[in-house]
Amino acid sequence: MNTVRELMTEKCRGGSRVEVNNRKCRRCFYCVQLCPAKAIKLEKESIRIIPERCILCGNCITGCPHRAMTYQSDAATVKALIESSEDVVACLDPSFPAFLELVSPGGFSYALKALGFKEVWEGAAGAELIAMPYRKLLAGDVKQPVISSFCPVIVMYIEKYLPQLIDNIAPIVSPMIAAGRMIKKVKGAGCKVVYISPCLARMGELDSDEVADAIDHVITFRDVRLMFAEAGINPRNIAEAPFDGAGSALGRIIPVIGGLNRSLGHSFDVLVGEVSVAYGRRRVMGALNQLAQGSIQAKFLDLVFCDGCVDGPFIERELGVLGRRQVVSRYANAGFNSTTAHMLQHIQKDYGDINVSRTYRPGVEKLPDPTENEIRNVLKKINKLPPHNNLDCRACGYKTCREKAVAVGQGISEAEYCLPYLLEESKRIYQQLERSHKQLQQSLQELEQAQFQLIRTEKLAALGQLAAGVAHEINNPLGTITIYAHILKRSLESDDPRGEDIDLIISEAARTKEIVQGLLSFARETKLKPGETNINDLIEETLGLIVNQVLFQNIKIKKNLQADMPMVFADATQLKQVFLNIILNAAQAMAGKGSLTVTTSQDSGVITVRIKDTGPGIPPEIIGKLFNPFFTTKEKGTGLGLAISYGIVERHSGKIDVEAELGKGSTFIISLPVDGKAIGITARADGLAANQNINTGRRNYGKKNSNH
Repeated sequence: MNTVRELMTEKCRGGSRVEVNNRKCRRCFYCVQLCPAKAIKLEKESIRIIPERCILCGNCITGCPHRAMTYQSDAATVKALIESSEDVVACLDPSFPAFLELVSPGGFSYALKALGFKEVWEGAAGAELIAMPYRKLLAGDVKQPVISSFCPVIVMYIEKYLPQLIDNIAPIVSPMIAAGRMIKKVKGAGCKVVYISPCLARMGELDSDEVADAIDHVITFRDVRLMFAEAGINPRNIAEAPFDGAGSALGRIIPVIGGLNRSLGHSFDVLVGEVSVAYGRRRVMGALNQLAQGSIQAKFLDLVFCDGCVDGPFIERELGVLGRRQVVSRYANAGFNSTTAHMLQHIQKDYGDINVSRTYRPGVEKLPDPTENEIRNVLKKINKLPPHNNLDCRACGYKTCREKAVAVGQGISEAEYCLPYLLEESKRIYQQLERSHKQLQQSLQELEQAQFQLIRTEKLAALGQLAAGVAHEINNPLGTITIYAHILKRSLESDDPRGEDIDLIISEAARTKEIVQGLLSFARETKLKPGETNINDLIEETLGLIVNQVLFQNIKIKKNLQADMPMVFADATQLKQVFLNIILNAAQAMAGKGSLTVTTSQDSGVITVRIKDTGPGIPPEIIGKLFNPFFTTKEKGTGLGLAISYGIVERHSGKIDVEAELGKGSTFIISLPVDGKAIGITARADGLAANQNINTGRRNYGKKNSNH
């Protein structure tokens, strides 16, 4: 059966220790910008870590503002080991004093033992052990710059992305591995060593079979803080316990910048340049790339990815990095006394037989190189083609638009994850939706207009059918009344007072006859007799009929007739009736006093006639009823004039509209198509629907009478 250590190692090698909670992720892409290894893949609905490319620097975890990044912790496994009463030893990273706040090192040791650790060692002892091999290496004939193997992030980055520098790495294990082997030598191979670190990459260091024997598990200071909380242990309020195992002095300084070089007893002068110290992501990546290009000639490069281990991602203390350095420095200075030299000699003597050498293997994770054409296609898609459109805003996480396009070509990013592109697309989609909304509104208005026209047509059809029947039935008795009234009048003496009553009967019968005639005109499908017609001439003729009437004596008539109007194929007689009806209505609305303006125009094959008066206007609630038969606001009106006019215009494939404003008058607008030759053969189907129903009713009434 596999041990817990073997199972955990197998699990971590098969997947990433860094995990993404995509429910918390807000797609800000800050993690992409922080990742030096391009190990974060942007997918359609999620962000994913590419474990083969990850160097476990922890930048994405500590940098994520939404805490969407986390890591697989061995804390649960360590607690299980402790509870099983196994011999479990805690080994503290030399940066541990920077983690403590109002807690002494001895108090921290006691608290760890209260958790169940049998012993607590300082990892700085491992730095003391590797000091001698480093001195020997650098004292020899070094033919190329030596890179310290202290920082696992640097080692993993070189193995994966700069394999040409593998031979530059010092072939010496890290202080963690050296300390683990020291503990195993004293406690035996059966003990379990747990390294407590501020760094996630220490976990990745265990994946190498060459050093897998030294440390069994790595947990972070964050894990320890949570374990204390769960166990109810407060390191501030408990006793102190000394550290176990080998002591340390110089090794305690390695967590600060240049600490490894100083632990070797060296001092360096920036003017000499034999030793170069670099720290921080940008500085270290720049130094490594310059070294690969041959631009750096230093003898020894002491490189750490963070600002020293005191600034590791899981220190979790409010004290600034400078304050942490001072805490570690003070603790290191406190370890120097008269016995320090003897202690260091004792370490070299008792543990000198431990193997501290190591080799490194390239694990190149090279992404495919997209062609220049593929890069340009991506840039074109997101509208970032140079030299004018490349913004290099870094909102996507990449330094330049070109780097972004390369990442898309390599399959680790999506072209759509570009903020300016998304904004432009959103604007385009919004404009498209706005246009669609306007089109939808227009279609809705047209549909409402069509519905209105259909209702009007059906109403006219019903009214027309009724009108035809009523007119037919009234005409016969009306003729009888008129005939007998005339007979009665002739039988009376000229001075007979009853003659006035009979005159009233004859007058009202004549008026009724006019109404019946209007009904028949409305109901009858009058066959159009179209021909070439000039609308301007037709209006002049209409105005000539009424200009001398008494009603128009105090009305000023204005004519704005467009010259060179095209001829219209229409029934001049019926159109003249339309104009006459509307003009008479306007004069009556103005009570014979005001201004009447007639305007003609032509645009896009449509002739428009506007007849405007200065009357009192039409209330909005009445406009919808104007063209209904029998609707009138006049005391003795029949309500058929506008209904007949509407039908005539519609049979000419035109339309008639009304614009009115109370107190400012009304305008009737008649629109007629120029190309209306089809009118002479048959009128438009929807325009004749009402009249067809009217005629059907009229024919039915005729059949009914023929049976009598």
